Amino acid sequence: MKILVIGAGIAGCALGLALSKAGIACKLVDQKPAPTTAGGAFLTLAPNGIKALRSLGLESMLEGAGGFEQSGLEFFNANGRKIAAIKGENDLSVYGACGVVMRRARLQEMLEAAALKAEIPIEYGRQVKSVSETGDSVKVAFDDGSSEQADIVIGADGIWSRVRRATWPQAPNPLYTGIVDCGGWAEVDLPDTTRQQMHFGRRAFFGYTVKDKTAYWFTNIPEAIAPEPGELEKIAPEVWLTKVRELNRDAVEPVRHILAMADSAIGAWPLYNMPPLPTWHTRRVCLIGDAAHAVSPSTGQGASLAIEDAAVLAMCLRDNAEPQTAFER
Repeated sequence: MKILVIGAGIAGCALGLALSKAGIACKLVDQKPAPTTAGGAFLTLAPNGIKALRSLGLESMLEGAGGFEQSGLEFFNANGRKIAAIKGENDLSVYGACGVVMRRARLQEMLEAAALKAEIPIEYGRQVKSVSETGDSVKVAFDDGSSEQADIVIGADGIWSRVRRATWPQAPNPLYTGIVDCGGWAEVDLPDTTRQQMHFGRRAFFGYTVKDKTAYWFTNIPEAIAPEPGELEKIAPEVWLTKVRELNRDAVEPVRHILAMADSAIGAWPLYNMPPLPTWHTRRVCLIGDAAHAVSPSTGQGASLAIEDAAVLAMCLRDNAEPQTAFER
């Protein structure tokens, strides 16, 4: 069986490794020109994501990605008064794992390196143009004029999935949330936090966690109009940091201290939700990760669901010879 996985991000690489573990060969194709440092600041893998990674024998990546355990949240209003808390101290006993905070780029790099080490082919610089499904195969045409025939095509190509748009032209588009996310890390003179700290400021939302004198921070900035593609990349990180400081100039401590110690922002990203799709698969095409069910980072589940999708889909393909049965399962 020839399986073509479109996308070599967290979802695609995790799926390639999961299929390899199940004894199933595949090839990954990605539109980026070469292996590159992934974007993003940091993320939290929730217990389900940790357990999925563990099921693939990849738990050692957590430490390699600079990961540290943290569960629970504390919420504060603009005056610094605690208004809510979500306990996480029992996550290990309840869910079988604790959440782990890590740098997103390192996780992506390690998954990609592991896929290459496992001799999973990854071809770069190829962007999907069309997907044509017949009774017993799928043809994928690329923008460079080339095409490939496969028994199965998996769309792991993110929220703006070309596989989704080519297979389901009437599917809804991602919806802009009215928020731009910005984040980074800073060396600070603060104690470790036992839970992630969430501050509802007067003009922006600010969240952070501290481990070993490093603050991992993010802020959500209201922007009514969705930025044009590539617009945010043209803005220097230092400019974003200046804007973030201004929006949080009357914030309580330690928010101002963290921003004062930050050198720059890692980047800025508009946040989108994906409206529910009627289905994630046809007979021979299936979506996973953000291509199927992207949710706002506010849920803290994007990477966890992508890895969980990969582990479960590989298991279903291992146990079901008919692709559609595996997809339905």
